[in-house]
Amino acid sequence: MSRSAHPAGPRHADVLPEGHYSAPPADLNALDPKVWAQTVSRDGDGVLTVGGIDVKSLAEEFGTPAYILDETDFRARARAWRTAFGQDADVFYAGKAFLSRAVVRWLHEEGLNLDVCSGGELATALSAGMPADRIAFHGNNKSPAEIRRAVEAGVGRIVLDSFQEIARVAHIAQ
Repeated sequence: MSRSAHPAGPRHADVLPEGHYSAPPADLNALDPKVWAQTVSRDGDGVLTVGGIDVKSLAEEFGTPAYILDETDFRARARAWRTAFGQDADVFYAGKAFLSRAVVRWLHEEGLNLDVCSGGELATALSAGMPADRIAFHGNNKSPAEIRRAVEAGVGRIVLDSFQEIARVAHIAQ
């Protein structure tokens, strides 16, 4: 284990693997490829670009705050996960990371399944065309109405978080 400094305090350094960053990078404006999308870079003037589009122009057009997602990078990562696990594996994207109708369409087209954990995420998934059998409904606070909607829609998996929820889902599914 690493005994290097950690920004959250020395106790955190005890659980970091060897080789973990021990100090901030020399260039605080450097774009670490482990964190940033493959299509994020800086142009000649140092302006951040996503998918070749400078974020200043995106901010001018759409305002801020803005959440910018590059479809090309997203799809490439989805295909990489799909390939890594093989055709026989069920690969799920966690909708709580970021979910929109466009993301749902990309997931469907790239062959990934979707994990949702609220009625709103389920509604987004279904309205964007994700087949219900490729949806897993997860979450430890599912209401009876949300469970009923998942059952009626034919959701492929409902992840059960307690004995009480087993009984609730069984009752609703009857």
